[in-house]
Amino acid sequence: MSAILFLDSGTYTEKRVYHHEFYQGEIERGYLYELPFLQLENYQALIIPNGIDEIYLYQHKDKIHHFLHEGKLVVSFAQIYLPWLPGNTGFIRSPLSVKDRVVQANETHPIFQGVTEYDLNYRRGVKGFFSRGYFIPPAGSEVILHDQQGDVVLYLDEQTTNGMILCGAGTDLLGFGLLDTTTARRIGPQLIEWMKGKIEEKQI
Repeated sequence: MSAILFLDSGTYTEKRVYHHEFYQGEIERGYLYELPFLQLENYQALIIPNGIDEIYLYQHKDKIHHFLHEGKLVVSFAQIYLPWLPGNTGFIRSPLSVKDRVVQANETHPIFQGVTEYDLNYRRGVKGFFSRGYFIPPAGSEVILHDQQGDVVLYLDEQTTNGMILCGAGTDLLGFGLLDTTTARRIGPQLIEWMKGKIEEKQI
């Protein structure tokens, strides 16, 4: 059994992200609508994709809160318009146009090592797939991605709960660039390695 559970509400088919060869044996699929019955104590990390059914997730937010209370890791790529994730105040659409906005990474962070700014912002020559909004992160959060105005695209919050929250504003770290041959293809596998490192570090 994998330590990482990918919650799916039907957005992803069996040919999509969690079945990719990069993630074989690393992540396990869990069906969102079975969340009340999933034995989350068997996992150390949850991945919540963009496109998740936030209404259902909000109805069962106590499961997420308890998971974090136990000191575990939640990674969210959702845009977040309901208050199910502790510390998050909701997605804000960037006032910058897609063509003008530039997402910039902390290049020293393990998830983005070796990933160029161009490959983060463009996919097959088209800009704007990665993120079109931002969050106001909780106090004490580590900013990992931001745009040229300083608005936060991805943050790590280890202050709000006993656990860890990696939260991206509509960012699909697992899938972005996965089918291309650019440096963006590094992001997903490096995310998994980072998660495994955090799990080991926290001994959860």
